[in-house]
Amino acid sequence: MPALWKRLDVSQDVPAFILQEDEVYYAREYISKGGYKASEANQLIMNLKKPVNRRGQRDWYYKEQAIDRFARELAAALKDGTVIAAIPSSKCRTDPEYDSRLVDTLSAAKRYKPSLIVEQPIVVNATSVAVHAGGSRRPDEIYSNLVWNGFSHEVHQVLLVDDVLTTGSHFRACKRIILEHCPAAKVAGVFWAKTVWPDPETSASAEVPR
Repeated sequence: MPALWKRLDVSQDVPAFILQEDEVYYAREYISKGGYKASEANQLIMNLKKPVNRRGQRDWYYKEQAIDRFARELAAALKDGTVIAAIPSSKCRTDPEYDSRLVDTLSAAKRYKPSLIVEQPIVVNATSVAVHAGGSRRPDEIYSNLVWNGFSHEVHQVLLVDDVLTTGSHFRACKRIILEHCPAAKVAGVFWAKTVWPDPETSASAEVPR
């Protein structure tokens, strides 16, 4: 992977559900509860996650720009012929609040690198509460809501793509169902950002008036 992308060091402090054997990459660090100004990653991710009810509003432009940048950076990092698939949204496609940002990102990445193979082997059975809104972080509960669509051809390696890696629960659930159906496949994860939490002492001292 190019310099922008880093492999997660699983020997250090890692997301709760990432295991020693997992191969995971990320590009930036998203500061939890940091707001737009906390880091470049925060601004990019918040723009990427703008809700669909903002479509047609002036700020929707920033979501489109974020999708395009994610796609360009992803395409630049991947080899020709790489198979990529989006980790499914917590909302099913028939939900009026369904956000296609990851599907759109992969489609745009293929425009930048036409040799990429975009698949959709997994969808959700029903809308569930998103993790950031208090939904389950347990991989087994997430897995129980997944539906296997399968690949369009035999796959030996696939990269699961998502915007933010926090606990790794969705990645683990999706990796599980892929390996159940394609046990010989190599499954890795690629995230635009990894969540980090600011040092409480540093944050507290920064809030003391001078």
